[in-house]
Amino acid sequence: MSYGVVGSKSGHLLVETLTGAGGTPSDAAFDRFQDVWGATWVAGRLTLTALHLTFMPNRVGRGSAMLKIDLRDLTGVELGAGVVQRTVGLRTPGHVGRLRCLGAPALAEQVASLAEAARHVPSRPPGRSEPSSPSSPN
Repeated sequence: MSYGVVGSKSGHLLVETLTGAGGTPSDAAFDRFQDVWGATWVAGRLTLTALHLTFMPNRVGRGSAMLKIDLRDLTGVELGAGVVQRTVGLRTPGHVGRLRCLGAPALAEQVASLAEAARHVPSRPPGRSEPSSPSSPN
């Protein structure tokens, strides 16, 4: 599986809290993002890879407010209502991130399929790599 950039899109992100605390690293990332930006629509660029979804705000003068979500932490991907710009809901156990953008139906389908595929990728402990080729005895 390749981990390069699958897609990139401009849009606005709003983070909503569902519960007091979520147990995933992505919920912690949503909390940090919400601490900086509050409950407002934030303009920026979404970058999608096979394992992560990254949102970089246009105004980075407020510190390190980049949001990086592990696709394995997503419990659901929703398509919201709208005429021109629809929203894509990115649901984790403790939050919903709503991305408002053009081409939302195709993005929602792409994120949902990548999240499903990411759940089937075995995770390795940090610092451990698999050998690139089997060693042959001589």
